[in-house]
Amino acid sequence: MSDLFRKEALENRSRALYGEVALRGPLTTWILTALILVFTVIGIGLLLGLKVQTADGPVRLMTWLLNGAKGE
Repeated sequence: MSDLFRKEALENRSRALYGEVALRGPLTTWILTALILVFTVIGIGLLLGLKVQTADGPVRLMTWLLNGAKGE
C-alpha cells in the first residue's frame, strides 16, 4: 500500500499524527498569572511605601518589619 503514495506524503501524514505544537497556554492561566503579578507588585509597593505610626513617630513599614518592631 505504501507504493501508492509518495514518500513525502507519507512522512507528512505520519508527522501530523503526533499533533501540532501550541506555544500558548489557556486564557485562564494568563489571567491568573496577571492577577498574581498585580498583587505582588501592589504588595511590594505597600511594603516600600507605607508608614507605621510608632511612639517615636512615623517609620516606613519595611524598616519597622526588618527591625522586628522594636519598642513595642
